[in-house]
Amino acid sequence: MKNGQQAIRVTVARKAFPPVADRPEQLVLSGVDLAVEEGSFVVLTGPSGCGKSTLLNIVAGLDKDYSGKLEFGHRDARLSFMFQTPRLLPWRTVEQNIRYVLDDDDADADAKVAAILERVGLSASANAYPERLSLGMQRRAALARAFVVEPDILLMDEPFVSLDDPSADSLRALLIELWNRRPTTVLFVTHDRIEAVMLATRLVRLGGTPAGIVQDSEVKLSPTERLDREKVLAARLRLFENA
Repeated sequence: MKNGQQAIRVTVARKAFPPVADRPEQLVLSGVDLAVEEGSFVVLTGPSGCGKSTLLNIVAGLDKDYSGKLEFGHRDARLSFMFQTPRLLPWRTVEQNIRYVLDDDDADADAKVAAILERVGLSASANAYPERLSLGMQRRAALARAFVVEPDILLMDEPFVSLDDPSADSLRALLIELWNRRPTTVLFVTHDRIEAVMLATRLVRLGGTPAGIVQDSEVKLSPTERLDREKVLAARLRLFENA
């Protein structure tokens, strides 16, 4: 699954938000140096507001106002980004939302869309509009859209936040299944420590003010153990016992 090749290398010497009104400049990240190996599932965790999403936005190229450097192992790497909200186009059906991210000249597009809809359990809702779906189903559609392009790098910013526990657990299990079918490099942001341990092959924790990397640990759980809450809770205690 992992081959020792770097998929992402991001260094952030300094990232600050400019002053606004009476609020002074806010230094968010400092001295961050993160290398992500191809095929790994790296989870960025830490307290809310510590800069996790900011670092993810830098990797996505959405935030270029920082001092540092961003490199990818492959110049033409395909990126997908799954946000906190599903961001489905309301005037398009589920099938059309997923089809939209594929190239117009992709002869296999219909087959790809049908296959991913089946995998995420939305075949029966292919012609439904987003407003007709529950939040959990919208998130399934967003997950399908992220995977249908077969990305080299998948960026995920708390994609299962605000869901009830059963819905969130179901989506995490689905993500693990999709990732095991076609391993891609994942950089996933969450403040939920159980979610972090359940998903990660490697856990990177940010902390401090300004934030830097305070923990970088391998998570040694099999795909079956990741779905066993007792195993995940035990691993969480080991990984965060001094946090």
